[in-house]
Amino acid sequence: MFSNLALAYTFLYLCAGLIVVGIGLLITMKTTHNSKERKKEEYTRKHKDYFVYVQANLTGNEKIQLPPGKLTKIEEEVIMDRLIAIHDQIKGEHAAKLRDIARETGYIAKQMKQLDSISTSKTIEAAYRLGGIRASEATTALLQVLKEEKKVAHAVIYARAAAKCAERPAELKEMLRYLLDKGKPVYELAADILMETSLTPSNLLQELLESDHYNDVKVGLVASYAYASPEVMPAVIRLFRSKDETIRTDAIKLYLSRGPVLKDQTMKELMRDSNPEVRTAMANALGSIHTEDSIQLLQKGLSDAELLVRNQSAESLAGLGVRGFEVLCETAATASGTAREAALAYTERAMATADGQEEVEKMMTLNKKRLIYQHYFGTSPKEKQTRRMSEVIGGDFTA
Repeated sequence: MFSNLALAYTFLYLCAGLIVVGIGLLITMKTTHNSKERKKEEYTRKHKDYFVYVQANLTGNEKIQLPPGKLTKIEEEVIMDRLIAIHDQIKGEHAAKLRDIARETGYIAKQMKQLDSISTSKTIEAAYRLGGIRASEATTALLQVLKEEKKVAHAVIYARAAAKCAERPAELKEMLRYLLDKGKPVYELAADILMETSLTPSNLLQELLESDHYNDVKVGLVASYAYASPEVMPAVIRLFRSKDETIRTDAIKLYLSRGPVLKDQTMKELMRDSNPEVRTAMANALGSIHTEDSIQLLQKGLSDAELLVRNQSAESLAGLGVRGFEVLCETAATASGTAREAALAYTERAMATADGQEEVEKMMTLNKKRLIYQHYFGTSPKEKQTRRMSEVIGGDFTA
């Protein structure tokens, strides 16, 4: 019994000792961090004139120099981090001047060496700085770190740095492959990272859209939404014949989102497509085509089996002026089933949205819509609501 009690006391003393050591380490780390931050603030104030000198000499022929004298490690970090912040705001030969000073002083070499650190935080820090200065010589090393990284959150940081440093499309494709091989379909994030490159986006996107790899094509389509370029549209159109349903659908949706000039036959085919996403996208595109054919196609869309297609068709009709509104009212008054429900809902929504408009043209359009509505339904939505309240509660609510 006594031996067990002694063992318990020993364990308690050991735990207490570990707690004291842990608290001591935390206090030391906090003190060191605060001291470093104070030194950074001090060096920032000290080199305020130097940063003015850098910005003033970016446009001249004079080579930019570091401040005279030996710099401490923290002092060098402060200066280089500030140069990186300036670099992010400029391009061309002015940015090259800042890269040259980082290269000649050995700063880039130091950061590349730090990529091999056993500390993840130091590796991430080095990747951020190398990407910030767009050090092309670090691309291969960054890709290797990205390839070996297991965590997606860390891989995103390395991928962004590699995209900034890359000088060839092949390097960007390699970056995408390593990032998307992590098992997470981060296509939107990958597309955002892709746009960090200094390469011409249209050429790069065209290569991705014509690739045999699913991930390349998927990222290319997502990125094309942000970068609207006529040069990539032929490659997008070729994807209409893709055997992969997702790629095909995304390509059609992207194409329609650009407001293309469509032939009547093409509009009819897409409104009959087997994929409801395609039909919905087509119904949305028809909302900007003010022709009788487009209105008739949207009227047929009100009877679609899919709710999204019906609602989008009704919304597009509501936005096609007086004629589109008239078709909505006609369908709501004469059709039946789901077509009538969709048309009626958007008819009354359009009337409610129009109330309170004061501009002369909008008031004239509203009056025309009111006349059409009364032709099919006899009274306005407000009058209908007032009549229902009167019937339920009693009394006159028309005043």
